[in-house]
Amino acid sequence: MSAQPSTHAVIVRTRGRGIVTFVPDTLLLTRRHLLRTARTPQIIVLSAIMPIMFVLLFRYVFGGSIQVPGYSSYVDYLIPGIIVQTALFGGSSSAVGVAEELSKGTTDRFRSLPTNRAAILASRTLADMIRLGYTMALVIVVGLLVGFQFHNGLWPTLGGFAIALLFGYACAWLFTLLGLTVRSVEGATLAGFMLTFPLVFASSAFTATVTMPDWLRTFADAQPVTHVANALRALTHGDPAHGAILHAIVWSIGILVASAVLATLRFRKG
Repeated sequence: MSAQPSTHAVIVRTRGRGIVTFVPDTLLLTRRHLLRTARTPQIIVLSAIMPIMFVLLFRYVFGGSIQVPGYSSYVDYLIPGIIVQTALFGGSSSAVGVAEELSKGTTDRFRSLPTNRAAILASRTLADMIRLGYTMALVIVVGLLVGFQFHNGLWPTLGGFAIALLFGYACAWLFTLLGLTVRSVEGATLAGFMLTFPLVFASSAFTATVTMPDWLRTFADAQPVTHVANALRALTHGDPAHGAILHAIVWSIGILVASAVLATLRFRKG
C-alpha cells in the first residue's frame, strides 16, 4: 500500500490556487515591493521631483499667461490637472518595473514558487497605487504652498482624490499589460512616454480644451484624462460636473477591468 501524502505536501501542491491564497500572497508581495522602494530612497525622491517641477513650472513660468474662464487663479485649475498627470505617469512606472523583473528572471522565480499567479501582478499594481497616494499627497501640499485652495468642502474633495487614485490604479494595470507585451526596460520606457504625453498634453490638464483646434478638441474632450481632471475640478472647486464624474468613473473601471483581464491572461501564457 502506497503511503498517503502528508498534510504539508498537500498544502504545498494546492497553494497558489484560489482566493484563499490570493489575498495573503498579494499582501506579502506588496510588502516586498514597498520594502524595495524604502531601501532605494532615490526612487521616492525622483518620483516626487517631476510633479513638483510641473507645479512650479506652470504656476510661475506659464501661469501668468494662461487664463481659464471661471477661475480667478490659474493654480486652482492647474493642481487637479497635475494630480491626474501624476496618476498617469505613476502608472507608467509599472511597465518599467514589470519589464525589469521579466528581464532579470525575478518573475520566473516567482512562477516556480507555490505562489498565486494572479497575486504576482496584483501586488505590483497595489504597491504602485500606494506609492501614487504618497506622490499625490505631496502634490497637494506643494499646491497649497503656491496658492491652491479647496472651495467645495471636505467630502467632495476626498471623493475627487478617490477618483484620481482609482484612475491611477487603472493606469497601473494598463502599463503592467504594456510591460508584459514589450518585455524590455528600454521598450517599456519609450512606449510609456509615447502613450502618456499625448494623453496629458492633448487634454484639459493644463488648459481649457476650447482653445484647441476642432479636430484636437474632439479627441481631448473624449479621452479619459480630460474627464478625470474635470471631475476632480468639479469636486474641489465646485464646478458644474456635466457628467464628468460619471465618465471618469466609467473610464477608470473600464480601463481597470480590461487591462487586468488581458494582463492576467498574457501572464498565464508566459
